[in-house]
Amino acid sequence: MKRFAWIHRMGALASGAALLLMACSQDSGPLLAGGWTDTETGPKVAGIIQRDDGSPAVGALVLLRPADYLGKDPTSQDSLGETASGGTVLDAFCDSAGVFAFEKVALGSYTLESRDREIKAVAVRFNVDRDKGRLTLAAATVRAVGTITGRVRFQDGAPGRVLVRIFGLERAVVTDASGAYFFGNVPAGRYTLHFSGLDPFILPADRPDVGVAPGASSDAGEILLQRGLKQGFRIADGVLELAGIDSTNPVIFENGASKNPVDGAYLWAKASMGHLDLRGTIVTYAQDTGAAAINVNLKACARIIRFARNSGMRGMVEPVAGARRMLTKAPGGRLEDIKSDASDGALLLIREARKATVAKPLVFFSGANLTTAAEALLLDPAIADRMVVFGANNDNYNIRDSLALALVSKKARFVEWARDYIWPYISQKDQDSFPGNRLGESIRTQYAKGGTATLATFAFYGDFGAATWLFRPKVWTGATPADLKGPPLKADVSTRAAFDFVDIPAEGTDWELMQDEFFNVITDPAAYHPWPWTGRIEAESYRAASNATADSSAEEQTDVVTWKAVGGWTEYPIQVDAAGDYTVEFRYRSLAQSGLKLIDSLSAVETPVNLPATSVWTSTAADIHLEAGLHILRLQSTQGALELNWMNVSVLSP
Repeated sequence: MKRFAWIHRMGALASGAALLLMACSQDSGPLLAGGWTDTETGPKVAGIIQRDDGSPAVGALVLLRPADYLGKDPTSQDSLGETASGGTVLDAFCDSAGVFAFEKVALGSYTLESRDREIKAVAVRFNVDRDKGRLTLAAATVRAVGTITGRVRFQDGAPGRVLVRIFGLERAVVTDASGAYFFGNVPAGRYTLHFSGLDPFILPADRPDVGVAPGASSDAGEILLQRGLKQGFRIADGVLELAGIDSTNPVIFENGASKNPVDGAYLWAKASMGHLDLRGTIVTYAQDTGAAAINVNLKACARIIRFARNSGMRGMVEPVAGARRMLTKAPGGRLEDIKSDASDGALLLIREARKATVAKPLVFFSGANLTTAAEALLLDPAIADRMVVFGANNDNYNIRDSLALALVSKKARFVEWARDYIWPYISQKDQDSFPGNRLGESIRTQYAKGGTATLATFAFYGDFGAATWLFRPKVWTGATPADLKGPPLKADVSTRAAFDFVDIPAEGTDWELMQDEFFNVITDPAAYHPWPWTGRIEAESYRAASNATADSSAEEQTDVVTWKAVGGWTEYPIQVDAAGDYTVEFRYRSLAQSGLKLIDSLSAVETPVNLPATSVWTSTAADIHLEAGLHILRLQSTQGALELNWMNVSVLSP
């Protein structure tokens, strides 16, 4: 059966229009004509729709909707009707006898609406309370439809758009500039109207028991709506608490240049441990804007993710491009009128925010200008209360897009950390604490390139720092309500006074605890999974190394490991599921005769690998027996200098 997407603003339909909306003109009750009959097809609902002359309503549209169903939002083409009950939503047409039938209807309360070609309609309320059989409804007759009018006003007097819907029906209209709304073609019955703001943070409200008589107009009167607090918070026992936000929320991370491996390493490690629901990584512009700059940043981020994967991290996703350029001011100056790009990053935010809820929102950590978040809010303002944005240091490095900062501050749930201060220095000892794998090496290399402690510190704390609060709330010991412009507010949050964002001051940040949290996570063995002893293992996927380095190969366009002296080694944690004999193929290049030995940590058996001289990439193989379990395999140079690209493992015998 085809589901109809009714997305339009309900107005008066011209006479002779072919469609009729269905509402509830009969209350739920004993509507059984034939009672329940046992069938093997599951619960089935059937009935007859007729016209007032007793003839069958041939071709009439029949809509089955749960009693708590709310019609589709006319401002969003792919929004879905809301039904907390999870009831069945189906559409059908009456046959030549006026008969309709719905197969396999879930248990629950329903409204069944039928629309006839003569602009007449009927609505029936009924319950499905058995999990099998057939429910036959009494014949229903379509009658003349009515209308509903009403008005919406806000308690603070400020204007705002409101979406008005009718429970159980496919109805959705938006108030006009005066707050008025109109529903046409409503079947006779009694209804509950639902009001929800299209601007964020408007508290929803219901107007019950609105009656509609056939051919009559009903005035639902005026309803008063309130604007709620954007982001409530409190300091409990010296720790910041944000309602509905902890380590179980879905998370998306964004960064600008994405050249520093530290930026995403903390979140990737948490995701690899299975402790974080990481939905995406977004790369946006930094100092340079445009497609070329984004492509450079994407490649840099993808390279770092490859380092993390080579080190054994799991649960990461490929980065997508966020905003390419700063926002441009609208002619009238209104933030809402800014024209927005639809970057992949903004669309990712929209998709994941729509999956989230107000009570359990998407958490978006941005270590860049807030342009991507602003794009998402401009494209779909309704996600504002399903997402909480965390920004870092926006009054310094990330302040370039002032329009994006203003829009996110005013329109979204926003927490800003370090907006007016710089981070403390990071010691050499701390840098030496990074793990010895490919990711740890890339971090140390980045610091060496930085040249100054200030630069290293800036990159270290700025972009991932706020995320540590999810797992160690004590890193933030203070917060205050703040407006976009002006000093922090003195208002008591408990009074529900309006403010733009939650501000984390320097004195409210425990730097030492934050740093300890980072190093404890990044050095936790649980973040680095052993490689399965099947298929290919890249040579640079070592977990530790000595006198061996990973370099880029122009021929292979991948990383290769180079041993420049005898005795150099790399180690690979591997998981062997079944004991047996295995063949290991080595892809290598060596200008002179060279050799390796493969040392098994469990058995201490050493397997020699002879590598004849070759100026081109070639392969050789060796056999090894391993018992089931976790092994540390050391690959140690025994002769000459060589480059290794990968090892490919296959079963020799079980």
